[in-house]
Amino acid sequence: MSPRAEATRRDGNGTAQSDPSVHQLVEEGGRVREEFIALTGAALHLANGWQSLLRDRLERQPYATLAVAAGVGYVLGGGLPTAVVRVLIGVGGRLVVERVLAQVANPRPAAT
Repeated sequence: MSPRAEATRRDGNGTAQSDPSVHQLVEEGGRVREEFIALTGAALHLANGWQSLLRDRLERQPYATLAVAAGVGYVLGGGLPTAVVRVLIGVGGRLVVERVLAQVANPRPAAT
């Protein structure tokens, strides 16, 4: 087998592609690193936003916030059977769609 034939491979579509060079791999690694750094920064910004929102909510309505947190923790911890969660999501989705359609069908007049 020739060196050229050994250096090619087939992708998922059956098209022959040559193996990437070291330079291409280093460039791709650099792009992945930059994207990872950007993703990390965005995740930290999002986490700080949620933290300040929850802190504000907790100061304004401490009991309601703790009750919601306990309920979410219970559901995420597997406290409700999957079938019940599906039904609740289905009913909630229908209610949201009904409200959106009602607002679209009957828009409120602009305040003057």
